[in-house]
Amino acid sequence: MGDTQAKELRLEFIQYLNSHYHYARPGNMASNVLYTYYHDIGMPFGDIFSSSRSMDAARQLLESHFAAIGRKDPKGHAAVHYGCWLKFREFLQASGRTVPDGAAR
Repeated sequence: MGDTQAKELRLEFIQYLNSHYHYARPGNMASNVLYTYYHDIGMPFGDIFSSSRSMDAARQLLESHFAAIGRKDPKGHAAVHYGCWLKFREFLQASGRTVPDGAAR
């Protein structure tokens, strides 16, 4: 997945959130989802959303990543991203969109 595809996917996700929910900042949620596209956490971006197990594993990797870069609350930050991932996975399933396997940068 290239940067252009990532931006398109981001916009589609924001539209999905706007049409199905009333979040104050859907753009922030989309940015949280794509954080793992732009930052290597040890798992390819596309693999994160393949199952609940992979999402749980990615949350642990993201928590370790946040700890390594000095975030004040790595566990809390990872939990916020995980919540956004759940909505993104819902969007993928509802729209029939897929994220290519091995889409790490």
